[in-house]
Amino acid sequence: MKLTNRLRSAKFLARTVMIGATALALGSCSLLPSQFDDALGRSTKITADFENIAGMYEGNDVMVLGLPVGKVDKIVPKGTFVEVHMTVEAGVKIPKEAIAAIISPSIVTDRHIDISPPYTGGEALKSGDHLPKARTRTPVELDTMIKTIDQFAAALKPEEGQEGLGPLSGRVLYPVLDGNGQKIRETLDALSGALKVGVDNKDAISNIIIKLNELTTMLADNDQSVRDFSNRMTAMSGLLAEQAPGLQATLDQLNQFLANTSTTFGVHADELSASLTGLTNVTNQLRDNSGALTEVVDIVPLLMQNIDGAINREQGFVRLHALIGTALSGEIVSVFCERIQMRADGCRSGNMQDFGPDYGLTAALLGLTK
Repeated sequence: MKLTNRLRSAKFLARTVMIGATALALGSCSLLPSQFDDALGRSTKITADFENIAGMYEGNDVMVLGLPVGKVDKIVPKGTFVEVHMTVEAGVKIPKEAIAAIISPSIVTDRHIDISPPYTGGEALKSGDHLPKARTRTPVELDTMIKTIDQFAAALKPEEGQEGLGPLSGRVLYPVLDGNGQKIRETLDALSGALKVGVDNKDAISNIIIKLNELTTMLADNDQSVRDFSNRMTAMSGLLAEQAPGLQATLDQLNQFLANTSTTFGVHADELSASLTGLTNVTNQLRDNSGALTEVVDIVPLLMQNIDGAINREQGFVRLHALIGTALSGEIVSVFCERIQMRADGCRSGNMQDFGPDYGLTAALLGLTK
Protein backbone atom coordinates (compact mmCIF):
# COMPACT_ATOMS: atom_id res chain seq x y z
CA MET A 1 0.00 0.00 0.00
CA LYS A 2 2.75 2.38 0.91
CA LEU A 3 4.63 1.48 -2.25
CA THR A 4 1.57 2.24 -4.34
CA ASN A 5 1.19 5.65 -2.70
CA ARG A 6 4.83 6.44 -3.31
CA LEU A 7 4.49 5.54 -6.98
CA ARG A 8 1.44 7.73 -7.29
CA SER A 9 3.26 10.63 -5.59
CA ALA A 10 6.25 10.23 -7.96
CA LYS A 11 4.00 10.18 -11.05
CA PHE A 12 2.17 13.31 -9.83
CA LEU A 13 5.46 15.12 -9.20
CA ALA A 14 6.79 14.17 -12.64
CA ARG A 15 3.55 15.29 -14.29
CA THR A 16 3.70 18.60 -12.41
CA VAL A 17 7.30 19.20 -13.49
CA MET A 18 6.47 18.46 -17.16
CA ILE A 19 3.45 20.78 -17.09
CA GLY A 20 5.54 23.58 -15.54
CA ALA A 21 8.35 23.12 -18.07
CA THR A 22 5.86 23.17 -20.93
CA ALA A 23 4.20 26.31 -19.60
CA LEU A 24 7.57 27.97 -19.14
CA ALA A 25 8.59 27.03 -22.67
CA LEU A 26 5.34 28.28 -24.14
CA GLY A 27 5.56 31.48 -22.12
CA SER A 28 9.11 32.15 -23.23
CA CYS A 29 8.27 31.53 -26.90
CA SER A 30 6.56 34.89 -27.06
CA LEU A 31 9.85 36.49 -26.12
CA LEU A 32 11.97 34.58 -28.61
CA PRO A 33 11.77 36.79 -31.72
CA SER A 34 13.43 39.84 -30.16
CA GLN A 35 15.32 38.44 -27.18
CA PHE A 36 16.71 35.52 -29.18
CA ASP A 37 17.91 37.85 -31.95
CA ASP A 38 19.42 40.17 -29.37
CA ALA A 39 21.17 37.28 -27.68
CA LEU A 40 22.61 36.09 -30.98
CA GLY A 41 23.52 39.65 -32.05
CA ARG A 42 21.43 39.53 -35.22
CA SER A 43 19.47 42.73 -34.50
CA THR A 44 21.14 46.16 -34.70
CA LYS A 45 20.99 48.56 -31.77
CA ILE A 46 21.81 52.19 -32.57
CA THR A 47 21.42 55.54 -30.82
CA ALA A 48 20.70 59.02 -32.20
CA ASP A 49 20.65 62.55 -30.77
CA PHE A 50 17.62 64.81 -31.47
CA GLU A 51 17.00 68.43 -30.54
CA ASN A 52 13.31 67.79 -29.87
CA ILE A 53 11.27 64.58 -29.60
CA ALA A 54 7.81 65.96 -28.92
CA GLY A 55 5.27 63.24 -29.77
CA MET A 56 7.91 60.49 -29.66
CA TYR A 57 7.51 57.65 -27.11
CA GLU A 58 9.08 54.34 -26.31
CA GLY A 59 7.72 51.67 -28.62
CA ASN A 60 7.19 53.99 -31.59
CA ASP A 61 8.15 52.58 -34.97
CA VAL A 62 11.45 52.95 -36.80
CA MET A 63 10.76 52.92 -40.56
CA VAL A 64 12.64 52.73 -43.86
CA LEU A 65 10.68 53.77 -46.98
CA GLY A 66 7.49 53.75 -44.92
CA LEU A 67 7.92 50.15 -43.72
CA PRO A 68 8.48 49.43 -39.99
CA VAL A 69 11.89 47.83 -39.39
CA GLY A 70 12.33 48.40 -35.65
CA LYS A 71 11.21 50.06 -32.44
CA VAL A 72 12.24 52.86 -30.10
CA ASP A 73 13.62 51.19 -26.96
CA LYS A 74 14.45 54.09 -24.68
CA ILE A 75 14.49 57.89 -24.57
CA VAL A 76 17.22 59.49 -22.43
CA PRO A 77 17.33 63.30 -21.83
CA LYS A 78 20.84 64.75 -22.15
CA GLY A 79 20.30 68.42 -21.25
CA THR A 80 20.25 70.36 -24.54
CA PHE A 81 19.31 67.28 -26.60
CA VAL A 82 17.65 63.88 -26.23
CA GLU A 83 19.28 60.52 -26.93
CA VAL A 84 16.99 57.89 -28.50
CA HIS A 85 17.85 54.18 -28.35
CA MET A 86 16.52 52.11 -31.25
CA THR A 87 16.56 48.44 -32.28
CA VAL A 88 16.49 47.49 -35.96
CA GLU A 89 15.24 44.03 -36.83
CA ALA A 90 17.58 41.26 -37.93
CA GLY A 91 18.29 41.15 -41.65
CA VAL A 92 17.72 44.92 -42.16
CA LYS A 93 20.88 46.84 -43.01
CA ILE A 94 21.23 50.60 -42.48
CA PRO A 95 23.79 52.61 -44.55
CA LYS A 96 26.84 53.88 -42.70
CA GLU A 97 25.99 57.52 -43.55
CA ALA A 98 22.25 57.27 -42.90
CA ILE A 99 20.15 60.17 -41.52
CA ALA A 100 17.39 59.72 -38.93
CA ALA A 101 14.40 62.08 -39.08
CA ILE A 102 11.30 62.36 -36.90
CA ILE A 103 8.23 62.19 -39.14
CA SER A 104 4.74 63.31 -38.17
CA PRO A 105 2.12 61.86 -40.56
CA SER A 106 -0.54 64.15 -39.08
CA ILE A 107 -1.05 66.51 -36.18
CA VAL A 108 -2.87 64.04 -33.95
CA THR A 109 -0.98 60.78 -34.65
CA ASP A 110 2.18 59.56 -33.00
CA ARG A 111 5.44 60.23 -34.71
CA HIS A 112 7.97 57.71 -35.94
CA ILE A 113 11.64 57.78 -36.90
CA ASP A 114 12.40 57.43 -40.60
CA ILE A 115 15.90 56.37 -41.65
CA SER A 116 17.12 57.27 -45.12
CA PRO A 117 18.46 56.50 -47.61
CA PRO A 118 17.74 52.77 -47.88
CA TYR A 119 20.69 50.39 -47.97
CA THR A 120 21.94 49.64 -51.50
CA GLY A 121 25.46 48.45 -50.79
CA GLY A 122 28.68 49.34 -49.01
CA GLU A 123 29.28 49.69 -45.28
CA ALA A 124 26.36 49.33 -42.87
CA LEU A 125 25.73 50.48 -39.32
CA LYS A 126 26.70 48.07 -36.58
CA SER A 127 25.29 47.59 -33.09
CA GLY A 128 26.50 50.38 -30.86
CA ASP A 129 26.89 52.99 -33.63
CA HIS A 130 25.72 56.53 -32.83
CA LEU A 131 24.13 59.25 -35.01
CA PRO A 132 24.99 62.79 -33.80
CA LYS A 133 22.68 65.78 -34.15
CA ALA A 134 24.29 66.67 -37.47
CA ARG A 135 22.72 63.49 -38.90
CA THR A 136 19.24 63.83 -37.36
CA ARG A 137 16.28 66.01 -38.32
CA THR A 138 13.27 67.22 -36.30
CA PRO A 139 10.07 68.77 -37.73
CA VAL A 140 8.98 72.33 -37.01
CA GLU A 141 6.43 72.39 -34.22
CA LEU A 142 2.95 73.75 -34.87
CA ASP A 143 3.22 76.26 -32.05
CA THR A 144 6.53 77.51 -33.47
CA MET A 145 4.90 77.98 -36.88
CA ILE A 146 1.95 79.82 -35.33
CA LYS A 147 4.31 81.99 -33.30
CA THR A 148 6.23 82.89 -36.49
CA ILE A 149 2.99 83.86 -38.22
CA ASP A 150 2.04 86.02 -35.21
CA GLN A 151 5.41 87.76 -35.33
CA PHE A 152 5.02 88.42 -39.05
CA ALA A 153 1.51 89.83 -38.52
CA ALA A 154 2.75 92.03 -35.66
CA ALA A 155 5.53 93.37 -37.91
CA LEU A 156 2.93 94.43 -40.49
CA LYS A 157 0.72 96.10 -37.88
CA PRO A 158 0.68 99.96 -38.00
CA GLU A 159 2.62 101.69 -35.25
CA GLU A 160 0.80 103.45 -32.42
CA GLY A 161 -0.31 106.96 -33.32
CA GLN A 162 -0.22 106.19 -37.05
CA GLU A 163 -3.51 104.43 -37.59
CA GLY A 164 -3.85 103.08 -41.10
CA LEU A 165 -0.19 103.76 -41.88
CA GLY A 166 1.46 100.34 -42.03
CA PRO A 167 4.00 98.68 -44.31
CA LEU A 168 1.22 97.62 -46.71
CA SER A 169 -0.86 100.79 -46.53
CA GLY A 170 -1.59 102.81 -49.62
CA ARG A 171 0.17 105.88 -48.24
CA VAL A 172 3.39 103.86 -48.04
CA LEU A 173 3.19 101.74 -51.20
CA TYR A 174 1.81 104.46 -53.51
CA PRO A 175 4.81 106.84 -53.23
CA VAL A 176 7.09 103.87 -53.79
CA LEU A 177 5.25 102.61 -56.86
CA ASP A 178 4.18 105.98 -58.30
CA GLY A 179 6.03 106.63 -61.57
CA ASN A 180 8.00 103.37 -61.34
CA GLY A 181 5.57 101.12 -63.21
CA GLN A 182 7.75 100.92 -66.33
CA LYS A 183 10.86 100.13 -64.29
CA ILE A 184 9.02 97.46 -62.32
CA ARG A 185 7.71 95.98 -65.57
CA GLU A 186 11.21 95.95 -67.10
CA THR A 187 12.57 94.36 -63.95
CA LEU A 188 9.93 91.65 -64.03
CA ASP A 189 10.58 91.08 -67.76
CA ALA A 190 14.30 90.76 -67.07
CA LEU A 191 13.65 88.33 -64.22
CA SER A 192 11.27 86.35 -66.43
CA GLY A 193 13.88 86.25 -69.20
CA ALA A 194 16.54 85.08 -66.76
CA LEU A 195 14.25 82.34 -65.48
CA LYS A 196 13.40 81.34 -69.06
CA VAL A 197 17.08 81.09 -69.91
CA GLY A 198 17.54 78.86 -66.91
CA VAL A 199 14.62 76.64 -67.89
CA ASP A 200 15.66 76.46 -71.56
CA ASN A 201 19.18 75.51 -70.59
CA LYS A 202 18.30 73.08 -67.85
CA ASP A 203 20.39 70.35 -69.47
CA ALA A 204 23.43 72.62 -69.59
CA ILE A 205 22.88 73.67 -65.98
CA SER A 206 22.50 70.01 -65.01
CA ASN A 207 25.75 69.19 -66.81
CA ILE A 208 27.50 72.07 -65.05
CA ILE A 209 26.29 70.79 -61.69
CA ILE A 210 27.44 67.26 -62.59
CA LYS A 211 30.87 68.52 -63.69
CA LEU A 212 31.20 70.62 -60.53
CA ASN A 213 30.31 67.55 -58.49
CA GLU A 214 32.93 65.51 -60.37
CA LEU A 215 35.48 68.28 -59.84
CA THR A 216 34.81 68.51 -56.12
CA THR A 217 34.88 64.71 -55.87
CA MET A 218 38.21 64.62 -57.69
CA LEU A 219 39.62 67.31 -55.40
CA ALA A 220 38.36 65.40 -52.40
CA ASP A 221 39.91 62.15 -53.67
CA ASN A 222 43.21 63.95 -54.32
CA ASP A 223 43.10 66.02 -51.18
CA GLN A 224 46.61 64.99 -50.11
CA SER A 225 48.07 65.84 -53.53
CA VAL A 226 46.36 69.24 -53.49
CA ARG A 227 47.71 69.87 -49.99
CA ASP A 228 51.24 68.84 -51.06
CA PHE A 229 51.06 71.16 -54.07
CA SER A 230 49.86 74.02 -51.89
CA ASN A 231 52.64 73.37 -49.37
CA ARG A 232 55.26 73.33 -52.13
CA MET A 233 53.88 76.56 -53.57
CA THR A 234 54.06 78.11 -50.10
CA ALA A 235 57.65 76.91 -49.69
CA MET A 236 58.58 78.27 -53.13
CA SER A 237 56.98 81.64 -52.33
CA GLY A 238 58.91 81.76 -49.06
CA LEU A 239 62.16 80.90 -50.85
CA LEU A 240 61.60 83.64 -53.44
CA ALA A 241 60.79 86.08 -50.66
CA GLU A 242 64.04 85.18 -48.89
CA GLN A 243 66.05 85.51 -52.11
CA ALA A 244 64.37 88.76 -53.15
CA PRO A 245 67.41 91.00 -52.33
CA GLY A 246 69.83 88.82 -54.33
CA LEU A 247 67.39 88.52 -57.21
CA GLN A 248 66.93 92.28 -57.26
CA ALA A 249 70.71 92.83 -57.30
CA THR A 250 71.10 90.36 -60.19
CA LEU A 251 68.37 92.09 -62.18
CA ASP A 252 70.02 95.47 -61.52
CA GLN A 253 73.36 94.18 -62.83
CA LEU A 254 71.66 92.71 -65.89
CA ASN A 255 69.96 96.06 -66.51
CA GLN A 256 73.30 97.85 -66.28
CA PHE A 257 74.90 95.34 -68.67
CA LEU A 258 72.13 95.85 -71.21
CA ALA A 259 72.42 99.63 -70.87
CA ASN A 260 76.22 99.51 -71.41
CA THR A 261 75.83 97.14 -74.34
CA SER A 262 73.25 99.36 -76.04
CA THR A 263 75.51 102.39 -75.50
CA THR A 264 78.50 100.57 -77.04
CA PHE A 265 76.46 99.47 -80.03
CA GLY A 266 75.25 103.03 -80.51
CA VAL A 267 78.79 104.48 -80.46
CA HIS A 268 80.17 101.89 -82.94
CA ALA A 269 77.11 101.67 -85.14
CA ASP A 270 78.99 102.71 -88.31
CA GLU A 271 81.81 100.17 -87.80
CA LEU A 272 79.28 97.43 -87.10
CA SER A 273 77.34 98.39 -90.23
CA ALA A 274 80.49 98.26 -92.41
CA SER A 275 81.51 94.90 -90.94
CA LEU A 276 78.08 93.44 -91.53
CA THR A 277 78.12 94.80 -95.12
CA GLY A 278 81.49 93.14 -95.78
CA LEU A 279 80.26 89.92 -94.23
CA THR A 280 77.27 90.10 -96.54
CA ASN A 281 79.52 90.48 -99.61
CA VAL A 282 81.66 87.52 -98.58
CA THR A 283 78.56 85.44 -98.03
CA ASN A 284 77.23 86.38 -101.47
CA GLN A 285 80.55 85.42 -103.13
CA LEU A 286 80.60 82.09 -101.32
CA ARG A 287 77.02 81.46 -102.43
CA ASP A 288 77.84 82.39 -106.08
CA ASN A 289 80.88 80.06 -106.13
CA SER A 290 79.28 77.30 -104.11
CA GLY A 291 79.76 74.78 -106.98
CA ALA A 292 83.50 75.44 -107.27
CA LEU A 293 83.91 75.34 -103.50
CA THR A 294 82.10 72.01 -103.39
CA GLU A 295 84.42 70.59 -106.08
CA VAL A 296 87.53 71.88 -104.29
CA VAL A 297 86.36 70.34 -101.05
CA ASP A 298 85.79 67.01 -102.85
CA ILE A 299 89.19 67.03 -104.68
CA VAL A 300 91.53 68.46 -102.02
CA PRO A 301 91.50 65.32 -99.81
CA LEU A 302 92.48 63.13 -102.82
CA LEU A 303 95.19 65.64 -103.85
CA MET A 304 96.68 65.67 -100.37
CA GLN A 305 96.58 61.86 -100.28
CA ASN A 306 98.45 61.67 -103.66
CA ILE A 307 101.04 64.20 -102.44
CA ASP A 308 101.57 62.15 -99.31
CA GLY A 309 101.98 58.98 -101.39
CA ALA A 310 104.54 60.68 -103.73
CA ILE A 311 106.89 61.61 -100.87
CA ASN A 312 109.41 59.01 -99.69
CA ARG A 313 110.21 60.07 -96.14
CA GLU A 314 112.87 57.42 -95.58
CA GLN A 315 115.09 58.33 -98.56
CA GLY A 316 113.99 61.95 -98.91
CA PHE A 317 112.82 62.23 -102.51
CA VAL A 318 109.60 62.87 -104.39
CA ARG A 319 108.20 60.54 -107.00
CA LEU A 320 106.68 62.47 -109.97
CA HIS A 321 105.28 61.17 -113.25
CA ALA A 322 104.55 63.79 -115.91
CA LEU A 323 102.11 63.00 -118.70
CA ILE A 324 103.18 65.01 -121.70
CA GLY A 325 101.64 62.75 -124.32
CA THR A 326 98.29 64.39 -124.09
CA ALA A 327 99.67 67.76 -125.20
CA LEU A 328 101.92 66.44 -128.01
CA SER A 329 99.67 64.23 -130.05
CA GLY A 330 97.73 64.17 -133.26
CA GLU A 331 98.80 66.42 -136.16
CA ILE A 332 101.92 67.75 -134.42
CA VAL A 333 103.31 64.19 -134.06
CA SER A 334 102.54 63.37 -137.70
CA VAL A 335 104.34 66.48 -139.03
CA PHE A 336 107.33 65.79 -136.75
CA CYS A 337 107.63 62.18 -137.98
CA GLU A 338 107.37 63.31 -141.61
CA ARG A 339 110.15 65.89 -141.23
CA ILE A 340 112.64 63.47 -139.66
CA GLN A 341 111.39 60.47 -141.66
CA MET A 342 110.45 58.30 -138.66
CA ARG A 343 108.45 55.13 -139.01
CA ALA A 344 107.65 54.34 -135.33
CA ASP A 345 104.20 53.22 -134.10
CA GLY A 346 103.61 56.63 -132.61
CA CYS A 347 103.85 58.21 -136.01
CA ARG A 348 100.96 56.15 -137.29
CA SER A 349 98.68 56.61 -134.20
CA GLY A 350 99.69 60.16 -133.37
CA ASN A 351 99.96 59.18 -129.64
CA MET A 352 103.24 59.98 -127.83
CA GLN A 353 102.96 56.94 -125.58
CA ASP A 354 103.26 54.60 -128.58
CA PHE A 355 106.88 55.72 -129.18
CA GLY A 356 108.18 53.70 -126.23
CA PRO A 357 109.67 54.45 -122.85
CA ASP A 358 111.75 57.35 -124.21
CA TYR A 359 108.81 58.89 -126.06
CA GLY A 360 110.70 58.39 -129.39
CA LEU A 361 113.56 60.74 -128.49
CA THR A 362 116.23 58.21 -129.44
CA ALA A 363 114.67 57.51 -132.85
CA ALA A 364 114.24 61.23 -133.45
CA LEU A 365 117.93 61.91 -132.75
CA LEU A 366 118.97 59.07 -135.06
CA GLY A 367 116.67 60.40 -137.77
CA LEU A 368 118.24 63.85 -137.48
CA THR A 369 121.69 62.37 -138.15
CA LYS A 370 120.63 60.88 -141.45
